[in-house]
Amino acid sequence: MIIPHRTSNACEFVHINEKEEIVAQHERFHLHTLNDLKEKLKELNVFLPLSEDQNVMFQKVKIGWKETPNRYAIHPMEGFDSDIQGAPTDLAFRRYKRFASGGSGLIWFEATALQNECRSNPCQFWIHKGTVDAFKRLVDETRKAARDTFGQNHNPLLILQLTHSGRYSKMDEKPTPIIAHHSEVLDPLHKLPKDYPLISDEELDRLQDQFVETALLAAEAGFDGVDVKSCHRYLLSELLASFTRENSRYGGSFENRTRMLRETAQQIKENVPGIFVTSRINIFDGIRYPYGWGVSKENENIPDLSEPLRLISLLKDIDYPIMNLTIANPYFNPHWGRPYDFPIVGGSVPDVHPLEGVAFIINTIGEIQKANPELPIISTGFTWLRHLMPYAAAGAVKEGMATLVGQGRGGFAYPDSVKDLMETGRMDPQKTCVTCSGCTQIMRDGLNTGCVIRDSDIYGESYRDALQHSLNYLIREASRCRECEFPNCQSGCPADVDVPGFIKAFEEGDIKKSYEILKNNNVMPELCAYVCPSEVQCEQYCMETIMNGVSVPIREIQKYVARRARELGYVTAKLPEKANGRTAAIVGAGPAGISAAIKLLEVGFIVDLFDKAKTTGGTPLDVIPAYRLSIDNVLGEIDEILKLAIEKKRLNFINGFELSPTQNLDTICRKGYDAIFLGIGLGKSQTLPNAQRPASGVEDALEFLKRYKRRIETSVPSRVAVLGGGNTAMDAALSAKRAGARDVYIVYRRSFEEMPAWLKERDHAMKAGVHFLILSQPLDYLHENGKLTGLEIARTVLGDPDRSGRRRPVTIANSESVLPVDLVIEALGQSPVEAIEKILPGVELNDKGFVKVDNDFRTNIANVYAGGDLINGGTTAVQAVAEGMKAAISMDKNLLY
Repeated sequence: MIIPHRTSNACEFVHINEKEEIVAQHERFHLHTLNDLKEKLKELNVFLPLSEDQNVMFQKVKIGWKETPNRYAIHPMEGFDSDIQGAPTDLAFRRYKRFASGGSGLIWFEATALQNECRSNPCQFWIHKGTVDAFKRLVDETRKAARDTFGQNHNPLLILQLTHSGRYSKMDEKPTPIIAHHSEVLDPLHKLPKDYPLISDEELDRLQDQFVETALLAAEAGFDGVDVKSCHRYLLSELLASFTRENSRYGGSFENRTRMLRETAQQIKENVPGIFVTSRINIFDGIRYPYGWGVSKENENIPDLSEPLRLISLLKDIDYPIMNLTIANPYFNPHWGRPYDFPIVGGSVPDVHPLEGVAFIINTIGEIQKANPELPIISTGFTWLRHLMPYAAAGAVKEGMATLVGQGRGGFAYPDSVKDLMETGRMDPQKTCVTCSGCTQIMRDGLNTGCVIRDSDIYGESYRDALQHSLNYLIREASRCRECEFPNCQSGCPADVDVPGFIKAFEEGDIKKSYEILKNNNVMPELCAYVCPSEVQCEQYCMETIMNGVSVPIREIQKYVARRARELGYVTAKLPEKANGRTAAIVGAGPAGISAAIKLLEVGFIVDLFDKAKTTGGTPLDVIPAYRLSIDNVLGEIDEILKLAIEKKRLNFINGFELSPTQNLDTICRKGYDAIFLGIGLGKSQTLPNAQRPASGVEDALEFLKRYKRRIETSVPSRVAVLGGGNTAMDAALSAKRAGARDVYIVYRRSFEEMPAWLKERDHAMKAGVHFLILSQPLDYLHENGKLTGLEIARTVLGDPDRSGRRRPVTIANSESVLPVDLVIEALGQSPVEAIEKILPGVELNDKGFVKVDNDFRTNIANVYAGGDLINGGTTAVQAVAEGMKAAISMDKNLLY
């Protein structure tokens, strides 16, 4: 173990012999006074600079041609609260205005992507020509908040961190790592094969130009400086450790490994006037050589600062006026990267005392500052000290171990800490960060990020939701299952899954058995766990709901089991050694069609799977927003199941095929299949009756959701109305809100009680600020020159129930009014496609226009079966899966006799 100790005037890193000295174990924060802190440091034999003189922290600091009003800084902590285009939302404006009015002299704005492809989260900041005006407003309002609080002479320095997420990049919620070298340490964590491609030198050359273009936009927005991010294993940080990158201008030698950072910074300096360039840099990775930077070749826990010092010397020559230094990666190496009191959900605490980690970080950065006394350096690692942080901050500055002191998590929790220090000389211990790791957990879950404890009204629910995903919590909850002999929960599941059976296996730690029990009745358990309304299905009927008011979390346990089974390689179709000689055509690759295909493959059929799309997954893949169902969840499960069948040529996926009057069911029948399954869904969206639709400003909900999910022209105007009260309407409303609409209205002609959307989806929309106009009948569209200007609506009262079983809305005479909106999204339901009689010639339909089937899911045409929305009008994914499986079982059975 490496512990910083005081020897004369320098901090040395001494390897403690555990036989000679007791090594302190992890301990939670129990320090009240400065004297308590001194005593604990003495007990641990650890050095940390301390001073009671706070005046030094309120001196101005010259940074290039600018100066900061004090020595406190806010670190670049990501809130993941941009809109889909990367522009800051109201939540982001709130955060930075709080930082500014809280008194910090320097605000280092969070990681902001150069390109959509290199964002680590769909809500990560992304500055480009379409969002630069929003960033300019953010800068202006941040400066104004500071001046309004402290006067016109208080001008915090504002720096924007520019990032390429590298191996943490995601596209459409799916990890798409971009790596600079292969690492025996990191590649397994990201499940990267040995032949996974590296970013090329040519791509890195072009990326330098992208940094310059983005820096120009940052200057246009009004930032004082830009940070070429080189820390925490993101792309430029990884390049610094690319010792094993061969035959490359960006790997191997020190000169090559630092080239990207040096040349990019030089280009920004030369081509972007009025703004300075700097970096937040890792000076020690804590990853073994040759995969880590700044580490001893003999021991990854010991820093070797020779290369970081050499790089900093070169960056000073490029006129870096300030640097922000950090240590390790807080999520990979929490011992030194981020001391905390509580583990990330499902994790474990470090095996060292947090003060050792605090001292390690502050003293290591202190060595760099002492070697470069003329260069302002921002230090980090103070948060665990809570209200005692100012003493260490002042101590580091007075000892020449830092010029400024940054707060990361501490700033999230206590944005006005510097203001309190100005006014009272102390920090309030009941406002400080408690290093609970809550902000880390919701960040890792891809949600808006902030302080769970001190800002709980906004972030508390996100954390509680995240808690439901942790293994320890789920095992504890699984133990509440009563293992009923005739379980109500099973009868509430459309697929008749043995719920107690899979939960018991999970509780016993047998993921494989648990998954096999799930898959026996539901071949797509991961998909269904994400999109089905468990609260009105299995969980509603759980005995614990009746006895204790809270169900066993069946959905969350199913999510965990299905995901882990996929990660462990248990998800696959179990094919017989030989095909049985029969063939089947499946038309439609949604949940019903895929489920039918899997069941048929497992009894030996050779299957042709037809779909108009290029990928499998159907409507859930296309339209359910990524925050509810990512493409990775759908395709990951489907791909793993079907991979073996495709390899063994038992399954052919024929995309680009769509049934039509000229390419109809007869086309399929003539191919001579033994059986055919129709899972084509409905396909026609209903529109507002008798309304005059303008040329622009009205859009079908499914088309809008497809665009939103694929990030195709996803900008929306300020005012949006969504017609309808189902889940699709809720998804469209939330997506419009996330895409940047200020006001989104759900316009629904009945009351809340009649609203078909699941209660949970309604709650999400309400909490997001969606307005609900219930008992409101949409009548017509108002428009000028073909452009929508408003929605005409009327008030309603409820009459007697209609054939749907819900009370019929009755329009109130003379109650018409106009809702001014710029976009209307119609989510009024689906119906069978036009000319379905010609598309499915001879197939009998029921009085609602849906395909009519018997109890075996057979149509009136021999060996033609159907399931899913085409027969039921649209219910849940699990019902579609169940119908596809049951139809396949019937197809196999009926062909035998």
